[in-house]
Amino acid sequence: MSDSIRCRCQRCKVCGLTWPAVLITLGVLFLGSRGLCGYGFVVLWPVLLVLMGVLRLAEAFASTEGQIC
Repeated sequence: MSDSIRCRCQRCKVCGLTWPAVLITLGVLFLGSRGLCGYGFVVLWPVLLVLMGVLRLAEAFASTEGQIC
């Protein structure tokens, strides 16, 4: 998809951040389970649910001004 036809509205920008944020959070949680922070994935996995919920709320409240898709 060319940059000239890519949607640049706030909702699409937030939506585009969802999976990178989930992957980064997963990586941090698994890294923590290796003993860096004392808590592992088993204890901190609800952080993923909270992150996804926050991103979905941000997406729902984001402006669609300029949306082309």
